[in-house]
Amino acid sequence: MAANAVEWGYEGPIGPERWASLSEAYAACGGEQQSPVNISGVEAGDRAPLAFAYAGDASAVRNDGHAAHVDFEAGNTLRSGDRTYELASLHMHAPSEHRVEGAEFAAELHLVHADAAGDFAVVGLLFEPGEASPIVQAILDAAPAAGETVDGGVALNASALVPEGTAYYAYDGSKTTPPCDEGVAWHVMRDPLTISREQVDGLLAIGGGPTNRPIQPIGSRRIVLAGG
Repeated sequence: MAANAVEWGYEGPIGPERWASLSEAYAACGGEQQSPVNISGVEAGDRAPLAFAYAGDASAVRNDGHAAHVDFEAGNTLRSGDRTYELASLHMHAPSEHRVEGAEFAAELHLVHADAAGDFAVVGLLFEPGEASPIVQAILDAAPAAGETVDGGVALNASALVPEGTAYYAYDGSKTTPPCDEGVAWHVMRDPLTISREQVDGLLAIGGGPTNRPIQPIGSRRIVLAGG
């Protein structure tokens, strides 16, 4: 968290229900196109599969007290339709933020991308209980103490993050943490990965408890199943 940022959290007087009133900078948290959402009432779409061109290594990891954020070298790109974005970082939430037909998952990983215009696209990977995830373990092993940043030392290449399945749910939403900026192109992969109970506990320890924002109203927005 930036030194001049207003503190926020997941419970109590600085919890999600109050984010929009904590600071003028967080006013968007009360907007009408917020994330996460319950993925339901899905429409069929004709969008092409996402095109991942990932090959670079992680460059640093920082712990903001809510999650471990892994930054990546330049050159890892995502193509969605006619837009090309570059992978900036990843982080995780436990339990999941998005739900599918009301079902909550054990965890969710967000691959955060930006394009040359400064617009964001996020790819969400859902995790269900099962075998341990090498991706999650690499994040947990590299995570520093809260408030610290470590350059290098993350045994993770972006190529390991490319989903095996191609089907995804697409909708327009927002960042799920303050300042909750809208205009984010969301792509939640349909097929979940697995994560162990111990790894979920590790994520909860980093966040000091659950780090999932409550479901936001979908309103008039459409959710499209594409890429499959």
